[in-house]
Amino acid sequence: MSERVLIAGVGVTPFTPLTTRSPLPELVGRAVRLALEDARIDYDLVDQVFMASVNCGVGISEQLLMQIGLSGVPMFCMRDGGVSASTAVHQARNSILAGEAEAILVLGFEDMRAGISKRTLFGLDDLPGDDLAEASLPATPLHMIALRDHPAALYAAQMAWLKDHLGVTDAGFEAVVERARNRARQGGAIMADSLQQDAWLPPYLCPPACGAAAVLLCSQAFAARYGARGGVAILSSTRASETLSELAAGNLLDVLGRAATRRACLQACAQAGVGVEDLDVVELHDQSVGDFLTFSAALGLCEEEGMGEFALCETSRPAVCPSGGLLGCGLVPGVSALAQLAELVRQLRGEAGGRQVHGARTGLQHSAAVGRSVTVAIVQRL
Repeated sequence: MSERVLIAGVGVTPFTPLTTRSPLPELVGRAVRLALEDARIDYDLVDQVFMASVNCGVGISEQLLMQIGLSGVPMFCMRDGGVSASTAVHQARNSILAGEAEAILVLGFEDMRAGISKRTLFGLDDLPGDDLAEASLPATPLHMIALRDHPAALYAAQMAWLKDHLGVTDAGFEAVVERARNRARQGGAIMADSLQQDAWLPPYLCPPACGAAAVLLCSQAFAARYGARGGVAILSSTRASETLSELAAGNLLDVLGRAATRRACLQACAQAGVGVEDLDVVELHDQSVGDFLTFSAALGLCEEEGMGEFALCETSRPAVCPSGGLLGCGLVPGVSALAQLAELVRQLRGEAGGRQVHGARTGLQHSAAVGRSVTVAIVQRL
């Protein structure tokens, strides 16, 4: 397990609003072609395919692979909520490290067709009572976990807690949103141009979207043998969730993944042999404005007491979500983590254009599924 796993190729289709959908075979085919062309390898060199999708049936995976010319390849399907894509990357990396495969295509896709709407995705039609807005509740861990069935109410409570206890203002929330939209627009994101301020879901939730992405992982030996593109490696990938004691404390920030993010980040940095101070660029799971601030603090990018000032900062080091993040580009549950990795790869290669972070060498990717599971990966230019 001494070999490093490389990210040889990345491909991402533009994210589009729920009202603008392309056929899945077209989306998936485009993402795969982009990734393999970027990696400089042919289809027949792919050993395994790991697929991530939250809202599409498992049976669709085989159909899609056959339509794009990847029949007969061992296939693994991940349906793990908002961390589906990062779960796929994590497992694919382990498969390469274990010597089970040398080149693995990780593919994520969503078309959000099955009656999904903005309201149903975030549970806006099923809100519990106003008591959820309290920052701390005397409750059992199982009760706290059950609150995840009401994500919109949880995010509203998160925002209220940040305002009441940490002094984050409405101006700070709006600054985060506007910065995300501007960065996404700079990167050519369709979502940024299609959204108006009043289209943002309360309370400052990112918009759901459709799209596809693919990432080609390979061993160093494979890259050397076939001339695949190298240069960026995944140094570590870790997974965490809250403990019973953290949930029993009744703080809604931990229900949404704050404590798990801290723990996963510490483990990932230790495995990679880097510190937060070594990071140049971060793509985190900003499903809400509150997530952007809470996770920034949990990852050690700012102090919790300094969130208000951090919200207003136009620039930071490391750069946080230069792509625009989920707030700017939209959330595609089975895809967004792959898009985050693609952004980090472009940054570390120096191919990010106008949003390029100067001298970027080390990046961090963070995914969360309404706090249920958290993944943190460290990538680095070799």
